[in-house]
Amino acid sequence: MINICASILSYDIWFYISHLLLHHRLLYKYHKEHHYNLNPIYSDTYVGHVLETPFQGIGMFFSFLVFKYSLYDIFFILFLLNVRGLMRHDKRFIFLIGNHHLLHHKYSNCNFGEYWIDSIFGTTYKNECEYKRGLIYI
Repeated sequence: MINICASILSYDIWFYISHLLLHHRLLYKYHKEHHYNLNPIYSDTYVGHVLETPFQGIGMFFSFLVFKYSLYDIFFILFLLNVRGLMRHDKRFIFLIGNHHLLHHKYSNCNFGEYWIDSIFGTTYKNECEYKRGLIYI
């Protein structure tokens, strides 16, 4: 179980870094298609440049250098990360996971990753009254 948590953590850290990079003026041309819809739904999760999803997804594999994984572990991690990504792009799931990422689509200069990592690096959206907390997390 620690290997699964480590993989999700390494994904989250890499996603934040890669997302910041994709918002840089030199790379945004590869990411701007993902932001075409200010009110995304689940099907917008994978809208973007063909290299964007693999580039952001490689973070889950960094922990493979330290831990052993079964095929079941890998499929479970991929399932969790994909379901979480789909829910983050759809307002119907705000009650469960909050609207942190949806605020990123509304204001693209903040909320690049998970709430906890955005909080650490000061990239959270500053208007707290627009946040909606979910049952599980933001």
